[in-house]
Amino acid sequence: MASAVAVAGAECVCPSKRKAEASAGEERERAIKRIDCSDSEGARKLTRLPQEEVEWILAQSREPVYPPFLELKRRNPSLVPSPEEEEDEDTMLLYQAARDCYESREEYMEFQAWVRREYRSKGFVEVDFDYFGEIAEAQAWSDQARKEAFKDTDLSSDTEDEDDPFLTLLRNLR
Repeated sequence: MASAVAVAGAECVCPSKRKAEASAGEERERAIKRIDCSDSEGARKLTRLPQEEVEWILAQSREPVYPPFLELKRRNPSLVPSPEEEEDEDTMLLYQAARDCYESREEYMEFQAWVRREYRSKGFVEVDFDYFGEIAEAQAWSDQARKEAFKDTDLSSDTEDEDDPFLTLLRNLR
C-alpha cells in the first residue's frame, strides 16, 4: 500500500508515513485537505495544524484584552457583584460577560497547554479533521451576532460616545 493516495480531492495520510514539511502556505492548504486513512474502524480523522496556527495559539495571553474586564477582576477577583452593584443592569451585564470571558479563557488555556505539550513531544500538532470547520463556524456565528447587535449603532464615528460599544453589544444581545 502506498503512503499517500488521492481520494475525492483529499490526501490520505497513513499515520506512520508523513510527507516532509513544505512551505507554510502549502502546509496550510494540505492540512485542510488531509485525513487519516488508518484501517481501524472508528479511527479519528486527523489533520496537522499549520505552523502559523500553532504559533498563534501558543502566543495567546491568559488575560482577556477588554480593559473593563481586567479592571473588574482586579477590583473584585471573585467577579460576584455587591448588593449595590446588583441594582445596576449595565454592571450586572459586565459581571456576567466578564465571568463568561474568564471561563472561556480557562478552557482555552487548557487547549493551549495541550497544543504546547503536543508540539514539544512531536514537533507538530494534529487535531480532529473537523477543527477548521468548527473554527469557521464559530467565527461566522460571531460575525453574524456582532452584525445583528450593532445594526442600529453607528460605529463609523471617530468621536468617543459616552456609552461603551461592548455594553451596547451586550444590551442588544438580550
